[in-house]
Amino acid sequence: MRDGDHYDALRDCLKAISLNPCHLKAHFRLARCLFELKYVAEALECLDDFKGKFPEQAHSSACDALDRDINAALFSKSDNAEDKKGGGPIRLRATGRKDSISEDEMVLRERSYDYKFRYCGHCNTTTDIKEANFFGSNAQYIVSGSDDGSFFIWEKETTNLVRVLQGDESIVNCLQPHPSYCFLATSGIDPVVRLWNPRPESETLNGRVVVDMEGASQANQRRMNADPLEVMLLNMGYRITGLTSGGAGGSDDEDSSEGQVQCRPS
Repeated sequence: MRDGDHYDALRDCLKAISLNPCHLKAHFRLARCLFELKYVAEALECLDDFKGKFPEQAHSSACDALDRDINAALFSKSDNAEDKKGGGPIRLRATGRKDSISEDEMVLRERSYDYKFRYCGHCNTTTDIKEANFFGSNAQYIVSGSDDGSFFIWEKETTNLVRVLQGDESIVNCLQPHPSYCFLATSGIDPVVRLWNPRPESETLNGRVVVDMEGASQANQRRMNADPLEVMLLNMGYRITGLTSGGAGGSDDEDSSEGQVQCRPS
């Protein structure tokens, strides 16, 4: 499971359970997702429910491992709470988060809406804005800038990434479609605004097309989980091992040390 996908995986588990209430893996992974999202008490309750529904799996290696992780987290949480209170006996109790939530907050949460679609691949950790916009004659695409100097285009309904283009030497922040023509304006750190429109298919491949879209997305995933100092150096133009490999700019020549700053890999 990739970093940052635990909540989306939890939604998938709930959907699977709604379609098949006896889906073993969905119940177990629901407990795992809750634990990874730091909902430790809820994860324990979910795991107990899993053991009740599937007693033959109650002592499997995966179930025992998750049980140990949850209880260790509960113990650590209770231990820290007792330290703040000045000692005393430690009592583990799977208290839910509702204990500390006001009634008004509960009402607001029950009336809230969750997101419907999720578009992944870009990165925003450096500047205050990464504009996202609708694009296409029927707004059938979503476009957004990224810290790697690219902008990403997804199909709105499928959330599939369909194209990545290099729009800036550093960062793409703003994207605006033309109201009536097939033009897209982008801007970033470079002192220019670029206009984009369709090219004939007979032309040679545009040098700004990022062919390895999956590699660009994975590099952005690592970038979002990297040390802030590493990200700052990367945005200044340094090549950092573990962050630049497989990125939007293609593979770097690892044998060449010129211009490289060796930082710890993320």
